[in-house]
Amino acid sequence: FVFNDPNGRDTVMFVLDAPLEVINGLSNQVKGRVEVKGQKASGRFQVPVASIKTGNETRDGHLQNDRWLDAAKNPDIVFEFKDVALPAPLANAKPVTVKAKGTFTVHGVTREEPVEVTATYLQETAETKNRAAGELLRVRAKFQIPLESYGIKRTEALVLKVGEKADVTVDAWGSTQFKP
Repeated sequence: FVFNDPNGRDTVMFVLDAPLEVINGLSNQVKGRVEVKGQKASGRFQVPVASIKTGNETRDGHLQNDRWLDAAKNPDIVFEFKDVALPAPLANAKPVTVKAKGTFTVHGVTREEPVEVTATYLQETAETKNRAAGELLRVRAKFQIPLESYGIKRTEALVLKVGEKADVTVDAWGSTQFKP
């Protein structure tokens, strides 16, 4: 399954919750690939740092600078996983939930993190073709990114404005017909 929706409907969202401010970020530029063989899945997803928007252009610039995500040196946030055991074979319209580990690369740092993923396989029908041609795989995930573990330091002035972890949610659709 290739994740590269030409209509930009996939979403990666994050929330940084701090005592004085809540920052919400969003990207619709999810790219990736998932291969399912039997009851094992492997794959890779990436999101360009420059595509993340918070609703404030100044804050977006701060997010991309070298003190935060450093988009110039680390243009993508990447998640990779290999041979994740599925609890059951993929069956049409039957969600499968997996608690797995994968590696995240954020701000040039790669770490293993736990992720909860729900995958739903959909055979191609006249109705699913309204979304996209081909067999589809919807992937929804929730996880946390501890900022300091990835070398993202909050200055003393930002401790009350920027949460210490990002709560991330993903909703992305892959198709056997999307182009990489």
